[in-house]
Amino acid sequence: MPALTPNIENRVRKLPKPSNATQGLQPLFEAVSNAMFAIEDRLGPDVADGRVDICVTALSDPGRIKVTVSDNGVGLDLSRYSAFCEIDTDFKKARGGKGVGRLFWLDAFSSIHVESTYQQERNFYKRAFDFVLNNNEQVFPLFEDEFVSAEANTGTRITFQRLRTKEYADSFPKRSDTFLRYFSAHFIADFLLGGGPSIFIDLDGELIEYPKAVSELTAGNPLETTFQHKDFGEITVTGFTCQAEASTGLDGRHQLHLLANGRTVETRKVDNLLGIESIYRNGQDGLVFHGCISGEFLDLRVNEGRTAFNLPERTLKEISRACMDIVRERLLSDQVKKYMEKRHNDYVSFVERYPSFGFDDDETQLGRVPFHANTAEDFASGLIKYQIRREEGRQNALQSIINALDLDEIPLNFELSVISAAREIQASEQLALAQHVVRRKLALELLDKLIRRIRAREGKEDDYHLERTLHSFICPMGIRGDDKSELKSRAHDLWIVDERLAFTRAFSSDKRLDMILAERGSADRPDLLLWDLAYGLGVTDPAEPDTVDVSEPLRVIMIVEFKKPGRTNYSRTEDQVEQQITKYLAQLKGGYIETFDRSRIRIAEDCLFYCYVIADIVGDLEQQLSSWETTSNGQGRIRQLKNRYSGQIEVIQWQDLVNEAWLRNRATLHAAGLSRKRPTGLKSKSKSPALADDSD
Repeated sequence: MPALTPNIENRVRKLPKPSNATQGLQPLFEAVSNAMFAIEDRLGPDVADGRVDICVTALSDPGRIKVTVSDNGVGLDLSRYSAFCEIDTDFKKARGGKGVGRLFWLDAFSSIHVESTYQQERNFYKRAFDFVLNNNEQVFPLFEDEFVSAEANTGTRITFQRLRTKEYADSFPKRSDTFLRYFSAHFIADFLLGGGPSIFIDLDGELIEYPKAVSELTAGNPLETTFQHKDFGEITVTGFTCQAEASTGLDGRHQLHLLANGRTVETRKVDNLLGIESIYRNGQDGLVFHGCISGEFLDLRVNEGRTAFNLPERTLKEISRACMDIVRERLLSDQVKKYMEKRHNDYVSFVERYPSFGFDDDETQLGRVPFHANTAEDFASGLIKYQIRREEGRQNALQSIINALDLDEIPLNFELSVISAAREIQASEQLALAQHVVRRKLALELLDKLIRRIRAREGKEDDYHLERTLHSFICPMGIRGDDKSELKSRAHDLWIVDERLAFTRAFSSDKRLDMILAERGSADRPDLLLWDLAYGLGVTDPAEPDTVDVSEPLRVIMIVEFKKPGRTNYSRTEDQVEQQITKYLAQLKGGYIETFDRSRIRIAEDCLFYCYVIADIVGDLEQQLSSWETTSNGQGRIRQLKNRYSGQIEVIQWQDLVNEAWLRNRATLHAAGLSRKRPTGLKSKSKSPALADDSD
């Protein structure tokens, strides 16, 4: 009868080729694992007395590399030798062996030589052969069953030389430290679990001993637990807390090693699943977690090379999550408790800064984000979808109520629906208002600190830059708000000057008058020029030409000048506040402002000019304004414009500007139903009781 003939060359050619160092070392890992099994077969419970020696020379040269793997195991006796000569043997089936590991040797190396001493009855014998890649014969005996003596040591020595293919030559580590990192990473579960043989690696004369090199990195005794999973059956988790070096060469700090038949098949980073950045144990801090996972479910679902599980990624993730839930609950409960307390505090701080995300109670919100989430970005990223769903649901409910009003018969529960919707609107608006308040609070804190910093640096070289920074903070310099191409023109804080300006676009900041006016104008640059406050209130929008009635003249214009905080010298003629302002007015009155789209808006002859100078009234300026009237709070100065011009000039102290803005924000704060501490450093010269404390 004809029989199927194996094509070994084709079989090897179809093996998966390596693309990284772990896969490039797989043939060596197979040889080491076989050596460990051989020692276990010989010594049984005394396997710790076994020894595997690995010697590597010319590591950096793929064409000269030589690797030997020696063990004091049971040796290749007749049954084991027969199994070696049989492809896909089930000799090690009970241990999960697939009988194809040595095919990886043929794929990786050009020369493979095997010598083995074994015991037959009471005598010891030796055999040696070359293992080669061809279809006719793969095992070329050099000698067999050669008598050694009645007393000898059993074991096997395999010599690999020269990497055969480019894929292995490219992937095999060429540095000692890289080789050791990947070797340690692959066998770390075996070394942590202990009870195996010692492994000595000689890398071009450098000797490393395992598991000693790894066991010295552990802190405390192993942590072990077993649990029953509805889908995956019984799973055992053996956990180790180790120094951070134990994760060298691995992706991430904390690791989960998935084992099949006692061998590591896959290692997965579980930093996010554990959540804890580092572990404290036995007086040591900064430790990492390594968990070894085993169970029959995994044993039965590993591929023939025991390099991967025959499971979809989602299943492996589910197994990992289930195991890490148990680790947090049973093995590291104290650590997790401390982490959760800190995480909760971090979340509370996050909601204080971003109140719009506090739309549910703390525990509900924390349950919606990944366990590892503990930063503002983590919380926001995890909650944004729930925030969107909430808003979508609220809007859909409102639309349903609106649609119900068009029905002939109003639903019986209509009143309750309206009341519920009203409460949802109020809650949503309160959160939005709270976010608005918090953002403004930070802006005012920064502004106050910037003002104080400028005062403290009087006369320093960077004064000019700080003065520009102060102007730019309130409104970017060198822009026009009606220029739609200038995105930064939308990002101003003019509400600090006047609440009505919060959304205005009808302004220019530090622009020459001859670039604003259609005719005439000079190189003078008002710090801020704002035309017709009604535009800022949204009645019309100069950025949309169709909405602007250019036949109507401008009847209100605001001019704002910023003087450096703490400035005392105003000795020059052009430093006279009233003279500087009237110089601007002379060019503006009766002229035309040319909007960015080239429309012209006439400035009325009776236009009201509201002119503000923000300054510290000290030094020369205090003397200059001595004849002016004081403002209602007694701190500022004011003078009515006369003769040709209508309006007023008001000099506002920097601190009063901040205080007034803070008072407005405080009113909004109370409307939002929140309470905030007033930032330190905000002190009013008037010592107003209303500003002394902002707590409830």
